[in-house]
Amino acid sequence: MQLKSLAVTTTAAALALIALPVAAQSLSPMHKTGVTPSDIKGFKLQVANPYEEKMTFIVVPMDPKFEREAESARVLPNEVRLAPGAARGVTVQFKIDQETKERTIGVCVMPKDLAGPVLPRVCGTYTGRIVTAGASG
Repeated sequence: MQLKSLAVTTTAAALALIALPVAAQSLSPMHKTGVTPSDIKGFKLQVANPYEEKMTFIVVPMDPKFEREAESARVLPNEVRLAPGAARGVTVQFKIDQETKERTIGVCVMPKDLAGPVLPRVCGTYTGRIVTAGASG
Protein backbone atom coordinates (compact mmCIF):
# COMPACT_ATOMS: atom_id res chain seq x y z
CA MET A 1 0.00 0.00 0.00
CA GLN A 2 2.81 2.42 0.87
CA LEU A 3 4.56 1.64 -2.42
CA LYS A 4 1.40 2.49 -4.38
CA SER A 5 1.04 5.77 -2.41
CA LEU A 6 4.68 6.65 -3.12
CA ALA A 7 4.19 5.98 -6.84
CA VAL A 8 1.11 8.23 -6.96
CA THR A 9 2.93 11.01 -5.07
CA THR A 10 5.99 10.74 -7.33
CA THR A 11 3.83 10.82 -10.47
CA ALA A 12 1.90 13.87 -9.20
CA ALA A 13 5.13 15.69 -8.38
CA ALA A 14 6.56 14.91 -11.82
CA LEU A 15 3.40 16.18 -13.55
CA ALA A 16 3.50 19.37 -11.47
CA LEU A 17 7.09 20.01 -12.56
CA ILE A 18 6.17 19.48 -16.21
CA ALA A 19 3.40 22.07 -15.88
CA LEU A 20 5.80 24.75 -14.58
CA PRO A 21 7.07 27.19 -17.19
CA VAL A 22 10.75 26.68 -17.87
CA ALA A 23 12.40 30.09 -18.00
CA ALA A 24 15.31 31.77 -16.36
CA GLN A 25 16.69 35.24 -16.60
CA SER A 26 19.69 35.53 -18.86
CA LEU A 27 23.14 37.02 -18.56
CA SER A 28 25.23 37.65 -21.63
CA PRO A 29 28.06 36.99 -22.20
CA MET A 30 28.47 34.20 -19.65
CA HIS A 31 32.28 34.36 -19.75
CA LYS A 32 34.65 37.06 -20.87
CA THR A 33 38.33 37.95 -20.51
CA GLY A 34 39.87 41.33 -21.15
CA VAL A 35 42.97 43.41 -20.53
CA THR A 36 43.38 46.80 -18.89
CA PRO A 37 46.31 49.19 -18.45
CA SER A 38 45.17 50.00 -14.89
CA ASP A 39 44.13 48.05 -11.80
CA ILE A 40 40.41 48.46 -12.64
CA LYS A 41 38.60 46.33 -15.24
CA GLY A 42 35.04 46.68 -16.45
CA PHE A 43 32.73 44.68 -18.67
CA LYS A 44 29.36 45.53 -20.19
CA LEU A 45 26.84 42.71 -19.66
CA GLN A 46 23.23 42.19 -20.75
CA VAL A 47 20.48 41.04 -18.39
CA ALA A 48 17.25 39.81 -20.01
CA ASN A 49 13.78 38.86 -18.77
CA PRO A 50 12.24 35.77 -20.43
CA TYR A 51 9.25 35.68 -18.06
CA GLU A 52 5.73 36.67 -19.13
CA GLU A 53 5.51 39.44 -16.53
CA LYS A 54 7.54 42.44 -15.47
CA MET A 55 10.32 41.32 -13.12
CA THR A 56 12.97 42.95 -10.95
CA PHE A 57 16.39 41.31 -10.92
CA ILE A 58 19.35 41.87 -8.64
CA VAL A 59 22.84 41.61 -10.10
CA VAL A 60 25.57 40.64 -7.62
CA PRO A 61 29.36 40.50 -8.04
CA MET A 62 30.56 37.21 -6.52
CA ASP A 63 33.79 35.31 -5.93
CA PRO A 64 34.61 32.91 -8.82
CA LYS A 65 33.10 29.95 -6.95
CA PHE A 66 29.84 31.89 -6.36
CA GLU A 67 30.02 31.39 -2.59
CA ARG A 68 30.11 35.01 -1.38
CA GLU A 69 30.01 38.57 -2.65
CA ALA A 70 33.24 39.79 -4.25
CA GLU A 71 35.24 42.49 -2.52
CA SER A 72 36.29 45.61 -4.45
CA ALA A 73 33.70 44.90 -7.15
CA ARG A 74 30.39 46.47 -8.12
CA VAL A 75 27.64 46.27 -10.70
CA LEU A 76 25.82 49.36 -11.95
CA PRO A 77 22.90 49.31 -11.82
CA ASN A 78 22.73 46.42 -9.36
CA GLU A 79 18.94 46.16 -9.65
CA VAL A 80 16.97 46.25 -12.90
CA ARG A 81 13.23 46.07 -13.59
CA LEU A 82 12.48 44.63 -17.00
CA ALA A 83 9.34 44.14 -19.07
CA PRO A 84 8.70 40.68 -20.55
CA GLY A 85 11.29 39.95 -23.24
CA ALA A 86 13.26 43.12 -22.49
CA ALA A 87 17.01 43.36 -21.88
CA ARG A 88 19.23 45.99 -20.32
CA GLY A 89 22.94 46.58 -20.09
CA VAL A 90 24.76 46.61 -16.75
CA THR A 91 28.41 47.31 -16.07
CA VAL A 92 30.56 45.19 -13.77
CA GLN A 93 33.74 46.81 -12.47
CA PHE A 94 36.40 45.25 -10.24
CA LYS A 95 39.82 45.96 -8.83
CA ILE A 96 42.81 43.78 -9.81
CA ASP A 97 45.74 43.22 -7.46
CA GLN A 98 48.88 44.88 -8.88
CA GLU A 99 51.06 41.93 -7.87
CA THR A 100 49.01 39.09 -9.34
CA LYS A 101 47.96 41.19 -12.36
CA GLU A 102 44.87 39.04 -12.91
CA ARG A 103 41.50 38.53 -11.25
CA THR A 104 38.41 36.51 -11.99
CA ILE A 105 35.05 37.33 -10.45
CA GLY A 106 31.58 35.91 -10.82
CA VAL A 107 28.38 37.81 -11.49
CA CYS A 108 24.96 36.37 -10.67
CA VAL A 109 21.49 37.53 -11.71
CA MET A 110 18.53 36.57 -9.50
CA PRO A 111 14.85 37.52 -9.42
CA LYS A 112 14.23 39.87 -6.51
CA ASP A 113 10.62 39.03 -5.72
CA LEU A 114 10.55 35.23 -5.93
CA ALA A 115 10.49 33.08 -2.81
CA GLY A 116 10.91 29.37 -2.32
CA PRO A 117 13.40 26.61 -1.61
CA VAL A 118 14.89 26.67 -5.12
CA LEU A 119 15.43 30.01 -6.83
CA PRO A 120 16.72 30.58 -10.35
CA ARG A 121 20.18 32.12 -10.49
CA VAL A 122 22.23 32.63 -13.63
CA CYS A 123 25.95 33.29 -13.18
CA GLY A 124 28.98 33.98 -15.33
CA THR A 125 32.71 34.56 -14.81
CA TYR A 126 34.79 37.52 -15.93
CA THR A 127 38.58 37.81 -15.91
CA GLY A 128 40.61 40.99 -16.08
CA ARG A 129 44.34 41.11 -16.69
CA ILE A 130 46.67 44.09 -16.22
CA VAL A 131 49.01 44.74 -19.14
CA THR A 132 51.84 47.21 -19.08
CA ALA A 133 53.06 49.37 -21.94
CA GLY A 134 54.88 47.25 -24.51
CA ALA A 135 53.32 43.97 -23.28
CA SER A 136 50.80 42.00 -25.32
CA GLY A 137 47.79 40.26 -23.83
